[in-house]
Amino acid sequence: MSDDLLQAVEHHTRSQAHADGLTHTALPGLTLVRSSAPTELEHALARPLLCLVLQGCKQVSIGAAQHRFGAGDSMLVSSNLPTLSRIVSASTATPYLAVALDLDVPLMSELTLLNQATSSTLAERSQAEQELKDAVRRLVQALHRPQTFAALKGALLREIHHWLLMGPHGDSVRQLGLPDSHVRRIARAVTLIRSDYTQTLSVTRLAAAAGMSRSAFHQHFRTATTLSPLQFQKQLRLIEARRLLHAGGLTASRAAFEVGYESISQFSREYARLFGLPPGKDRRSAAQRLS
Repeated sequence: MSDDLLQAVEHHTRSQAHADGLTHTALPGLTLVRSSAPTELEHALARPLLCLVLQGCKQVSIGAAQHRFGAGDSMLVSSNLPTLSRIVSASTATPYLAVALDLDVPLMSELTLLNQATSSTLAERSQAEQELKDAVRRLVQALHRPQTFAALKGALLREIHHWLLMGPHGDSVRQLGLPDSHVRRIARAVTLIRSDYTQTLSVTRLAAAAGMSRSAFHQHFRTATTLSPLQFQKQLRLIEARRLLHAGGLTASRAAFEVGYESISQFSREYARLFGLPPGKDRRSAAQRLS
């Protein structure tokens, strides 16, 4: 079934006008990834998601921990964590291929409540992992059959989340699904930051969204994300500014204002500190790689 999933992703990405990169699908949150060459380091503040690597290899740093994910591996991000990643094994003949799916937190919460007393053996978890990949395969294959996709996508998403809960990543996603867990509370504040990242957000407002005192909120936010709320918002701004510079063709000053900066000098300093190059030079470097 893994070979069938690999073939489905390879076929779908190859049919796109620009095969390499991210292929966004008819299902929001379902993304197919293809690269015909190793990539540069990429900064991200990942949402809770599942990634199945089907071919090639990716290196991911989360905090001080480094991981390598090769063909057949699954990566779960159960919290809003800063990641530094790059594809390290890919070629024209054997491109890197992967499927990424944002987790549906309300659905995971519903399924967690239904399965609170469930425990599983190692063999059962391994079988759940295979069932998960098979459900993802059927979801990807349905993309080419619009009527089937429209009719079955809800049921397939529910099945995927069920097997994820039953599989090796079950303990991690269960914390995300518990309605009153610290992870879930912090996620509510993160949602607010993501939606209003260009605005000044007070800690009082964010703590209220999480249902916590200011001191407890600071502690649990850093535990969940490894960053302070201000650092998290700053990284969101800088990552989006970099996207605008690389793909949107904006000047550094325009990108800075678009993401909420009022000081160009402050923007340039913080951009260079995170990405290693000032914005103008980074933009030119990206343009040269694409030429």
